[in-house]
Amino acid sequence: MILALIGKDQFSKDEQTDKFLTDALGDRKNDPLSKQIVYASDTNIPSVAGLIMESCGAVSMFAPEQAVVVRNADAMKAEESKALARWLKDAPDCKLLLDFDELRANSELYKILQKVGKIEKYEEPKQYKMQEWIASNVPAHFGKPIEPAASQYLADALGTNTKLVCEELEKALIYDPDCTKITFDLVKTMITPRREIPPYEILNYFGMRDAVGYTRKLHEILYGNKDNDAIRIVNALYGHAVDLLNFMSLTAKKMSAEDAAQALGKNYFMFCKQGNAAECCRRWGKPLLCRVIRRLADLNYEFKSSSWTVTSQELALAALVVR
Repeated sequence: MILALIGKDQFSKDEQTDKFLTDALGDRKNDPLSKQIVYASDTNIPSVAGLIMESCGAVSMFAPEQAVVVRNADAMKAEESKALARWLKDAPDCKLLLDFDELRANSELYKILQKVGKIEKYEEPKQYKMQEWIASNVPAHFGKPIEPAASQYLADALGTNTKLVCEELEKALIYDPDCTKITFDLVKTMITPRREIPPYEILNYFGMRDAVGYTRKLHEILYGNKDNDAIRIVNALYGHAVDLLNFMSLTAKKMSAEDAAQALGKNYFMFCKQGNAAECCRRWGKPLLCRVIRRLADLNYEFKSSSWTVTSQELALAALVVR
């Protein structure tokens, strides 16, 4: 049994590795003498290929054979990969799993693995698909449902690193192990963003043309942080306005709201239900929305290329909605 896992979806690869060990070892899965974990990035190993071959052939009075898992396999040097490919060419009878982040399809090792074993690919979800991935995988893994707003927050806060998402959730659940649902309040309280999150609160006010809520939130963001967030706000509003314009165009062609959201890579609940996309489009109208998009593009350039006071930035951004 020879298996190669390729890709950066480490969570899914870990799940498959666990299944591999269960299938290969059965009741002996937790026996340390029945498996060998090799880290190809370990500089203390004189020959990674040599250790893999030696471990695959090792037996003892307690374990008739070993299952070998090679982590960070793409860290092997070129000569090591060639040596391993030569050994694998004879299709040895072994239980070997190789975990790669990347492996070129035209490499000798890839071609040999394709012939003598099985190759499975596990690519990280695209950012716009990450919320959907979390909603699909987290409930089964943790045995708890997750709120749509919580999965959206995790996707925005942690990006596409699937293993990091699950590790952070495990830490959060230590705080509240008896919770029946993974809520937005729980993840926002316990998980610190690792990447820039667009200011979602202001997007709803902007989309609904709520001048009072928009100007209040705008003032709060611009004056409530040490860093100047004006450019970040411009980028978020520009992206949201373009999404609304595209949504408007798709639904005008008789496409359903759900299909239109999917075509834009948006979560239907967050964009259409919670974000009131259809109502936002009605309130803006196409001509005005196009003008606002052009103005946002100008503001992005102007904020970056010249000095603006926070007050002047606030007035320029407020003028988008306050008419």
